[in-house]
Amino acid sequence: MRRAVVVTLGAPVAADVDAIRRRLDPGMAARIEPHLTLIHDVVDHDQVEPLVGAAAEATAPFTVRLTGAAHWGRPIHGIYLVVDDPAGHTAALHGRLAELEDPAWSRGSFRPHVTVVHGRTVTADAAHAAWLALDGFHAGWDVVVDAIDVLELVEPRWRLVGRVPLTGRDEG
Repeated sequence: MRRAVVVTLGAPVAADVDAIRRRLDPGMAARIEPHLTLIHDVVDHDQVEPLVGAAAEATAPFTVRLTGAAHWGRPIHGIYLVVDDPAGHTAALHGRLAELEDPAWSRGSFRPHVTVVHGRTVTADAAHAAWLALDGFHAGWDVVVDAIDVLELVEPRWRLVGRVPLTGRDEG
């Protein structure tokens, strides 16, 4: 069973991101709601609830901005919207959850992102065409991060297992 930990995007940004995904990667759009990835692949399911709960209690709601499009090395490896978070709240949240991550994903440094084209759901030609369409794109969309979601893959679709609201206080 595969699980992931994400921030599901709220309206109206979710609709804007999903419009891009339905156009450029309808396979992914059909499998999972628009989200900001925190943990790609959970390795210890028994630790999800306590770690997500503790992270939510330690984190106050915050806002990030989705900006330009980028890709992981080559477009076929995935195209995403960059998350601009100058205060580092997303990275701090990821840090509180990092021990849940599959080591294959944790080898690289965490980069907050919202995937719009996934290498598992498009061909190399489709990924290249998607990059041509998104190169230079700038979203400028604000996202309120106020909950952590745990998803589980029940083929063919990811489903929500649990949502934990962020309840920490902003010390700033």
